[in-house]
Amino acid sequence: MRTVGLAVLSTLLLLATHVDHSRACTSFVMETPEGPIFGCSLDLFVPGDGLMFINQRGMEKTGWVRSTTGEVLEWTSEYGSVTFSLVGREYAWSGMNDAGLVISSMQLASGRYPERDERPPVNDGSVVQYLLDNCGSVEEAIELIGGTRVQDQSPPCHYLLADEVGGAAAFEYIGGEFLCHVGETLPVRAMANMRYARSAEAYERGGVKWWWPNPGESAERVASAEQRCKDFDAVSDTNAVNYAFETLVHHVAAAHTRWNIVYDIAGRVVHYRSDQSPTYKHVSFADLDFACRDPLLMLDVNAQFEGDAFPHFEPYDPTTNRRFFSTFCSRWNLDVSEEVIDALTEHYETYRCAE
Repeated sequence: MRTVGLAVLSTLLLLATHVDHSRACTSFVMETPEGPIFGCSLDLFVPGDGLMFINQRGMEKTGWVRSTTGEVLEWTSEYGSVTFSLVGREYAWSGMNDAGLVISSMQLASGRYPERDERPPVNDGSVVQYLLDNCGSVEEAIELIGGTRVQDQSPPCHYLLADEVGGAAAFEYIGGEFLCHVGETLPVRAMANMRYARSAEAYERGGVKWWWPNPGESAERVASAEQRCKDFDAVSDTNAVNYAFETLVHHVAAAHTRWNIVYDIAGRVVHYRSDQSPTYKHVSFADLDFACRDPLLMLDVNAQFEGDAFPHFEPYDPTTNRRFFSTFCSRWNLDVSEEVIDALTEHYETYRCAE
């Protein structure tokens, strides 16, 4: 095992999350008369340990990856959110905020970030949380991330976004260039682990890949998800959330699917299940106020219960967060020193309520 310092930990963490152990994630946006439904799955060849967080609005935050001139990002979270993380606090894999913005991330091994410059960067593991903290719509998120440098040393993710008013977009980094697909350039509202344009073209070919790489049968999964969205009939398919879960569990699932998540955007309800705890659970934003004077709340994604998840959340515990962090590092053969863990934990403890 290798010992790493704080300066390179961010890169190694995201390198670990993006290797071939996560080649079959799928996300899609489905239109219904009641509003958009967003579904996503996390597929890993290792156990899907993870945490959910109820993140407060009004928190003053700073990044810890510096620009070429030594600057770091600073922001105050405008929105509260519910997020899912494999690593721990602030490393969101997917989530929804109280404005109805939803984001999910998927590995894109063929992507490449821009070169470093003077702009203070956001670590790519923090992109989802950063956008959920700051943006109330897809349009705002694309404008913000389009002008922000994302940490440039690890294999990238690409991202699917949706909002309450029906906005949707996909963005990725190809050859160092930021590419955004929205409106007419977003003919397919589904993504997996191949370049968006290639998966859209594969869908037009009936879900068959052409000559390009097709990790985890991405072309087939995108085609299946998109066709299911098009086939949704509000008259006969009376429960859109159940329909989305059926899509995830029976149409795009892999043998190593760990999490299934469905976001009811208009209703502001997060539904989820995991392979370790397959009963269906939900969190309603109607129960949350996201006040920054209240404690940050957390929950084991694999906690064993059914139904309403909110009563099971507990105040953020650095020791529990460290345990999940350490488990993650152990699974990816990262020997992180106690000093590095302390520094990372202490950094997040500097976040303060702006009220």
